[in-house]
Amino acid sequence: MDHNPKWAIFVINLQRAPHRWRAVSQRLNALGLQYQRIDAVDGRQLSQQQLQQLIDHERARKDYHSPLSASEVGCYLSHLKAWQAIIDHDLDFAIVLEDDVVFSDNFAIVPPCIASIAEPWDVIKLAAPHKQQRTQVLGEFSSFRWVSYRKPPLGACAQAVSKQGATKMLAQRRQVFRPVDVDLQWQDELGLRIRGLTPYTVDHSHTHESDIFRIAGRHETLNRPFQRLKNKIKLQLDSMRARRNTHPQSR
Repeated sequence: MDHNPKWAIFVINLQRAPHRWRAVSQRLNALGLQYQRIDAVDGRQLSQQQLQQLIDHERARKDYHSPLSASEVGCYLSHLKAWQAIIDHDLDFAIVLEDDVVFSDNFAIVPPCIASIAEPWDVIKLAAPHKQQRTQVLGEFSSFRWVSYRKPPLGACAQAVSKQGATKMLAQRRQVFRPVDVDLQWQDELGLRIRGLTPYTVDHSHTHESDIFRIAGRHETLNRPFQRLKNKIKLQLDSMRARRNTHPQSR
């Protein structure tokens, strides 16, 4: 990465959720960080015709176990907007946040820490709000451990995305068929080099559910349990291939 990389912090926020924007703005202001708002795509406003065009139904049937909700489609489109903004602003990377997150004080040093990383990367996980995943420590930066994953953690509330990573995702996801947080686990399929900075500095607030990133009911509305099991096995194989490609000694 360049000696003085260009970066930004993007916060995805629905127009009908100004209270969330105020809350996250106050937290980032307190940390002395500059940031920009990404106007989220409201899944509730998408028509059935739009949803038909936006979803790759054949891939969804084959590679996911439950129909995508309008909120999940809106969520993915919101991330696509953030990734496109990285390209449009010619940034080296951006930190992409949900509007319903909390920060540790160490989050203030995350951007310069990322800027100092010389190893190529596409996505850096800054949070793991759900199940923790096993990691391999690759190095240390400032007060953080630089890690790779056996399988990247679920959740899309906070990650850094490089220009290269944004370009890869935008080229491959003209239509969507999985929720964005699930899709970002498929390293080999998408050709992504996913890393993490631990201990994590961002988490969901867990006080109320985000309007655009709602996953409640995802497991309760499971329609095809056999397909879900099949996809879990395929994801494990995908993760093994990714580790083999980036760390041949870990075979």
